[in-house]
Amino acid sequence: MAAVLLTETPGGDPFAGVTAGPELAAVLAAVVPTELSGQHAAAWMRAAARQRNHDDAVLLRALQEACRARADTAERVHDGQFAPAVAAAGLGWSETMASTRFMLADFVLDRVPALGEAMASGYLEERKAAIFHSATEGLDDGQCARVVEIVLPEAGGLAYQALRLRILEVARAVDPEWAAARLAAAVAAARVSARTAPSGAVDLTGHDLPPDLAQDAKLHLDALAVELRARLAFVGSDVGLGFLRARLFLRLLDGSLAGADDQAALDAVFTEVCSGPPTDPGRDPGGPDDDGPDGPDGPDGPDGPDGKGPDDGPPPDDTDPHDSGAEDTDPHDTGADGLAPAVLAHPRGVALRMRLSTLLGLDEHPGELPELGGTTAGAARGVAAAHGAASWHVLVHDEHDTLRHLLVLRAPPHCTRNERHRRRIVEITAPAALLDALLEEPPADPWLAGLLAAYRRSCDLPPDQHPATTTRDRDRRLPGAALARWIDARDERCIAPGCRRLAARCDHDHTLDHAFGGPTQADGLGNLCRHDHRAKHEGGWHYEQPEPGRFVITDPTGTVHHVRSRVTHPLPAPLAPGTQVPPALLARRPAVERPDYAARPTRDGYYTPASLATAAHLTRRLAARAGPPPPGDEDDDPPF
Repeated sequence: MAAVLLTETPGGDPFAGVTAGPELAAVLAAVVPTELSGQHAAAWMRAAARQRNHDDAVLLRALQEACRARADTAERVHDGQFAPAVAAAGLGWSETMASTRFMLADFVLDRVPALGEAMASGYLEERKAAIFHSATEGLDDGQCARVVEIVLPEAGGLAYQALRLRILEVARAVDPEWAAARLAAAVAAARVSARTAPSGAVDLTGHDLPPDLAQDAKLHLDALAVELRARLAFVGSDVGLGFLRARLFLRLLDGSLAGADDQAALDAVFTEVCSGPPTDPGRDPGGPDDDGPDGPDGPDGPDGPDGKGPDDGPPPDDTDPHDSGAEDTDPHDTGADGLAPAVLAHPRGVALRMRLSTLLGLDEHPGELPELGGTTAGAARGVAAAHGAASWHVLVHDEHDTLRHLLVLRAPPHCTRNERHRRRIVEITAPAALLDALLEEPPADPWLAGLLAAYRRSCDLPPDQHPATTTRDRDRRLPGAALARWIDARDERCIAPGCRRLAARCDHDHTLDHAFGGPTQADGLGNLCRHDHRAKHEGGWHYEQPEPGRFVITDPTGTVHHVRSRVTHPLPAPLAPGTQVPPALLARRPAVERPDYAARPTRDGYYTPASLATAAHLTRRLAARAGPPPPGDEDDDPPF
């Protein structure tokens, strides 16, 4: 995954040394926007965002203090049940909104004060703080602090969905049992809902579905839609993938195609669309799943219309940049008869990414389903076991998470072979240190022995045969199969800042245009989605690659973004609930004296009605007992 490591302003950022708060507010108020250069306009934008983040932290503090305050006194009452009503009444919010913001204030100011400090300094925005809150729900304070300690330094360079996935990845590593229980509880509540939109159209949605089944269902739908669009294009009908997915989705569920196989379903929908769909067949309305989203939040950038850049533009839609010639033929594809299989294979792409140590059961680190997001170690091992027909790629990386070797293997013999998965890839990441240690005592397992043999051969390859250093394809327009695999493994997603388009949906872009002498080799290529590829050629973006996988990207304002591709990220060891953590992580949490009979929140921070009722009953009993004794009983001995 590529992340922005540094953003810099050539010539200096005039706002960089100004502290967020009254000082920065005064500086921003004095700015004359029309006099700013492009670089300084971008710096002004970032400074204004810092000030807004600071103001949001002030609002959360004010909300918390007001909800805990009482008339004519400076004392504060920690009453989580009725406190948010003060904010709801004072700010014109609903009780739900007020409760949500009050719990966020408690989380960032008291439970994990590092987040509140980051907001006050302007580094972290409120929405990202809320993502920390929701993604770590159910972890105790120490575990939350550990997650924040690791992810907070990265948060500034990650888009919302990327940040959520990174937090969940670390949280699952911190408490694998919590992650497994949370997934099981959600799947147990799986459901389908229907909601009528203001337009009269209907949203039919599945919630809390098992991740392995959901990914297969989505990929199956994608494969059908791609095949259907190709058929329609052959007869001159241009219909967007989003519309085709929706029509197939409905027809596969409404019972009209009951008992039909994939080809019969395609034939039926093809005939239906050709007879005249209810919307303009030449217009793709897009939407959150158009052309394949890369996460629950949908695509981060639309695919633009076809068209080449000045000299090295993206290929047209009917050209797959990942299929670059005979070197990449698929032995499982249709045979000489030219007939499509009765059951379509899922489209090319990575089905699963997990660590070798997790696959071997040495740890419980989470895995990733790239089409959907992260998942637990147990679920990842289950997906791996079901992908015996897929191609298995082992990504060997160094201590800096930089790709060093790419080993292509068959699946372990115990894996189930499902022909739907024959074009998919299972990526296993492994530190070189682990493989070096295994080489000292070769394992008896045949698959591991084959992996180590492939690793040894890769280490012995001469530079011109290793995809990271080869120049064999230097003068070709498109990379060969081995080099294409290397680029897709190194740049898992589009390298443009903030984009999360998967490598399988990206173009292999020449950092320096091929027409201007840009070489087709590892240090001259990078993955760019169609939208960002066009932006490079038509939108004023400039890319440089000082070393393989490290990009210096200059946007149209002149602001420079430093981006580096990594095949994995460091993860912490598990931290059991209640484990002592460094005092500095929780130093600012106020010490609240609470008697034994007070209501106690659950691990999620909520007060149940039963706990509140019990606490109220005990409080009344204590108050009654605290009164003066009945007359005449002062000197009586107790009756025992």
